Amino acid sequence: MQSQKRLFKKGLIIVGFLFLSMSVAFAQRPDRIKVKPTDGKLSADVRSEAYYYPEFVEGEVAFRNGKVTAGVLNYNMLTGEIEFVNNKKDTLALANMFDVHFVSFGPDLFYYDGESKSLLRLLQDYDNTRLLVKERYELTNIKNVGAFGMESSTSAPTSSSRNQIVRDTQNTLKQNESLIYSARSSYYFADKNQYMPASKSNVLRMFPKSRSELKKYIKEHKINFNNKEDVSQLLQYAAGL
Repeated sequence: MQSQKRLFKKGLIIVGFLFLSMSVAFAQRPDRIKVKPTDGKLSADVRSEAYYYPEFVEGEVAFRNGKVTAGVLNYNMLTGEIEFVNNKKDTLALANMFDVHFVSFGPDLFYYDGESKSLLRLLQDYDNTRLLVKERYELTNIKNVGAFGMESSTSAPTSSSRNQIVRDTQNTLKQNESLIYSARSSYYFADKNQYMPASKSNVLRMFPKSRSELKKYIKEHKINFNNKEDVSQLLQYAAGL
């Protein structure tokens, strides 16, 4: 019985790696995006850079009430919204994200975490334990265009401005300023009840019966919870105990 259980877990690990490699290969995007003053809307060039997928793709949105809706979708990493193309070929943002349970795009599955107000892409799933990643563009610099077109930083983003949605910050930009957004990834664990940032305390909470083994593993392997390979291998180890 134990051998069958370990074999099942090993199969899940392999599936997790295949899932991860397919997703990474499919989604390529720029490391930074520059946003300049406009009329309050993202330019076409910026929007195309901000999308997770190079083109809108067939997908499904599953709501918490059990309803499932299919459509042509994309994930805007700048605004953190799911966008869709309606029957009139207009591009609109999905309203009421708090009602969304998950969104599927081919091999990719995104869950919505209401606490962090973020879409989290599934990387690995071991029964009731999951590893996910939040992938967003975050405001990292504000540039000023001076004489001869030379750019310089005008101010460091504050904690509040860093979390503002881009279309709000655009309205306060001066004509000689631009916002620099950088791609950022952060990792999350999830169990049946909630999503939580990947950390030592949270992995110990998820596996209370294996605290001593996990503490030893984390110390010996110098686990960096901001590193994809480290948190992936840690969760694989924890799930196999």
